[in-house]
Amino acid sequence: MAITNTRITSATTPTTVFTASGQQAITVLYLCNTDASINANVSVFCIDNSTSSGAGEDNCIYSQLAINAGDTYVMDLEKLILDNLDEIEVESSVANVITVTVSSIAV
Repeated sequence: MAITNTRITSATTPTTVFTASGQQAITVLYLCNTDASINANVSVFCIDNSTSSGAGEDNCIYSQLAINAGDTYVMDLEKLILDNLDEIEVESSVANVITVTVSSIAV
């Protein structure tokens, strides 16, 4: 099992938080708002490497999810199976307040 941590530093551009190496399952994904007073909205995208599309409406799995200051949202009810070079990207409405932690395992 592997852990990947990424700070979202842009409020305008989706950030790649995970790229599959071979076939991998995402076991859990944490979206943590580390700021004490600023709320943020977060969108999460699951991007199929076999297409040329980037983050957008066609691959959005969470849209404008509100994460209050000091709160964490956990995505662990369903596992995502990714093929080699598939990506998870996250976009935040506010820069430098969201940290994303992804736990994955080879399939």
